[in-house]
Amino acid sequence: MSREQPRPGQKWTARMNHPLVNNARDTAIAMHIACGHRRSDDTPYWVHPQRVAETLAAHGQPSEVIAAAWLHDTAEDCPADRAGSIAMLARFAVDFGPSVAGIVAELTLYLPGASMEERQERIRERAAKMSDEAKWVKLADRLDNIADMEGWTTARKRRYAAATLLLLDALRPWPHGSEPIAARIAYHAAHARARR
Repeated sequence: MSREQPRPGQKWTARMNHPLVNNARDTAIAMHIACGHRRSDDTPYWVHPQRVAETLAAHGQPSEVIAAAWLHDTAEDCPADRAGSIAMLARFAVDFGPSVAGIVAELTLYLPGASMEERQERIRERAAKMSDEAKWVKLADRLDNIADMEGWTTARKRRYAAATLLLLDALRPWPHGSEPIAARIAYHAAHARARR
């Protein structure tokens, strides 16, 4: 399965090694490990935000956006409750600055127990109001998720693909330069919907 993966030695290396990004990476890895998160294929969960961050670095995004990519799932997945999620976002504002915390806050949707359809509908409602920085992260996040549905049933893949196509429309206008990511998402979604 092909992904937007940068190669070693590209310009993204400097962006990925920025002190802000390194701090966000270390924080996100520690939090996901402490929460016991694993991907559906049993890989460590932090591999997902790593791929999202690498995609953004490969597309020339600044360190604040890449740092937010590392942290994008922590405030909704790691706290035990909504108050914990809010407290985590406040901590991010101190630790990573208001720009990074603001992007993460735009992407955070604390809905424990919600169905896939409920979550996707709420994400779409928020998508059009997102900043371009948050849209970049959401697009890279969705690319990684739609390209890596290992262990999912065919029915779940199709539902997620349909929701993804609706999300792409809700995210319009896409940030300048993100069209290649959106095209890859659309390709993977169409492929997942066509599978039998």
